[in-house]
Amino acid sequence: MAILGVTAYRIAFVRPKAGLGPQPDRLGPARVWVLPNPSGLNAHFPLPALTAEFAKLRQGTGP
Repeated sequence: MAILGVTAYRIAFVRPKAGLGPQPDRLGPARVWVLPNPSGLNAHFPLPALTAEFAKLRQGTGP
C-alpha cells in the first residue's frame, strides 16, 4: 500500500520520525510504502525527485 505524504503516514500510524520508502508497518498482508505527496504545493520534491521515489516503489527498493 502506498501512502502519499510522509506527514499523513506519521500522523495516521503514530510514527513521528518516519521517512520515505518501505515501512515496518503492514496492513494485513500488504507492505506499507511512503511516497512524497505529488501536490504542486510540495516544493521539497521537484519532478525528478518525485519520479525517483516512485521508481523505487516500482522496483521494490529503498532504505
